[in-house]
Amino acid sequence: MAIPTIYDLLTSNFAISLLQVVVTLLITFLVVRFYRIIIQRAAGSVPSGLVASLQQIGSWAIWILGIIIVLSQLAVAINVLLLILFLGGAAIIVAYRNILTDMAASQFISTYQSFKVGEWIEIQDYYGRVVERNLIQTKILTPDNEIVIVPNSTLLKRSVVNRSRSGGLRVQIPVTVDSKFDLKNVEKILLEIGQELKTDLVPDAPPQVRVTQVSSQQAHFVLMLRITNPAKRDQLISDVQEKFYELLPELDARK
Repeated sequence: MAIPTIYDLLTSNFAISLLQVVVTLLITFLVVRFYRIIIQRAAGSVPSGLVASLQQIGSWAIWILGIIIVLSQLAVAINVLLLILFLGGAAIIVAYRNILTDMAASQFISTYQSFKVGEWIEIQDYYGRVVERNLIQTKILTPDNEIVIVPNSTLLKRSVVNRSRSGGLRVQIPVTVDSKFDLKNVEKILLEIGQELKTDLVPDAPPQVRVTQVSSQQAHFVLMLRITNPAKRDQLISDVQEKFYELLPELDARK
């Protein structure tokens, strides 16, 4: 019986299959490393815990795919394994469906540019400046310096008003006076106060006054302004109301 040569060993079916397995595992290892680097660089301000989860889940998926390829090269039946992997993948999708929805919503927002970081938006009962947006959530800083975190999927389900692009912010400032005062005088002084704020108002948008309710004891007014800087909303409301009630004695004198 002839002794096999080194060439015979290297060109045998076993050697070729072994080489294919080694090459497949090496390529799988490199793809995993590349995937983790890409996720880390693309994460931006995404929470580190979520980044780690995405890296881990993706790495498992790539390794499993590599093992399936190895088994197919070795002519091993993989039907049962594929079924298990399918069920496992379905379970992962169900478990992470909210996160996946938020990520899809983030892509939609980026594509259509409904708002950007730095702009003022209003959604549901929240109003403020967008200070951060990542794949999962959007952070809004309210005029009271409170951080409101809104899931990106919510931004698609609710109406979002972009105050920075709507030609100024509409502000309604309510005041209440005793019904004994002359309504015309109250309206006049409110308009005068509004005119004093013209540097903060949108051009060609003069202040307006509306009487919302009058009873035997009280009269309710609303001074309507359209301001250029939404960040000054609460301060302007406070200034107007303070100025108005300071002038209330003058109204009393002219009643």
